[in-house]
Amino acid sequence: MARLSLTGRRVASTATTGGSVETDRRVLVRTGGQLVANTTIDINDPGPGWALLGVPVTFSGAAEFTESTQVYRNGEMQLTGVSASAGNDVYFVAVSGNIAFEMKLHTNDVVQVWKFTQTTASG
Repeated sequence: MARLSLTGRRVASTATTGGSVETDRRVLVRTGGQLVANTTIDINDPGPGWALLGVPVTFSGAAEFTESTQVYRNGEMQLTGVSASAGNDVYFVAVSGNIAFEMKLHTNDVVQVWKFTQTTASG
């Protein structure tokens, strides 16, 4: 039987502007069967039916979610939106890290949330 191994750790890389970009990654694997479309998922505490890896990720609001975050479902980048009415693949629900997908999620679906934060060089 093949085994899936995922790591999710904070990554910092040097940017050309003299600062850096920090990346927080959260990985969720659906283990508990199908999840209906538009169900709110707390990516930091999704509850039963999920395997969880990586560091906590939160958003200050819908704008930060759409501008500084990439969401992948089974390796495919999803189009982020500010709300359900935006008609995108995944949308912001609440600052604690709540998101929802406009489609069903299935057993063994892998959701990755990458948040990028630009820092400036001091000095």
